[in-house]
Amino acid sequence: MDSTSDIMNALRAARALLDLSQEELAVAAGVSRQIIVRIEKCEGNVLAEAIEKVRIALEAAGVVFVEGNATRGPAVALIRHRGSRMESTAE
Repeated sequence: MDSTSDIMNALRAARALLDLSQEELAVAAGVSRQIIVRIEKCEGNVLAEAIEKVRIALEAAGVVFVEGNATRGPAVALIRHRGSRMESTAE
């Protein structure tokens, strides 16, 4: 299981991958922008419920989280959608 700081770092990376502002993510997750700031600073006083809301919002926006293991930390990636423009132009 990844540490809370690893998870918070992955959430920050996911937001960057999606090119979302802190405000956009806060609205999507139903939390304040200050919560996003505290998550991204890996502050210890963030409720697990808020972290979960942010994770769910990022997943809904197209991110998948990959759990870390003994040799590497957690990772984030974008979901590829069938029939996306990139896939259809690659053929």
